[in-house]
Amino acid sequence: MKVKVSPEELRAALNADSEFRLQARYWDGALQLQFGEDVHVLRLEGGEVVDVEATPLSGSESREVIVSAPMEDWSEFLQPIPRPLYHELYPAMWHHGFELKGDDDYVWAYYAALRRSGEVLRDIAVIEEA
Repeated sequence: MKVKVSPEELRAALNADSEFRLQARYWDGALQLQFGEDVHVLRLEGGEVVDVEATPLSGSESREVIVSAPMEDWSEFLQPIPRPLYHELYPAMWHHGFELKGDDDYVWAYYAALRRSGEVLRDIAVIEEA
């Protein structure tokens, strides 16, 4: 199983989403979305995604946030109508294999932007069976 996301489509979708832009509006830093071994690092300036890279973050720097999970959990989370406790990152973290790591000041200050990024992913990600 594999989650396929076009980096350019992800950047464009988040930048076009008014809720994400509002919730991320002061975020200068990086957000890493890790789908199993695949990594998308979003560089943000003032809440705008200015670049998407494939080089993993360390998670120990300030302003870095990492969201990761096994492919099976992403597959459940990205369903149009997810099963209970896969509907949002926080319950998926406590009840399934999701992890939120990095700078706690950014994880929680921008949690609403993280939540919205998951909702945007549901619209653009493709789950491929291996």
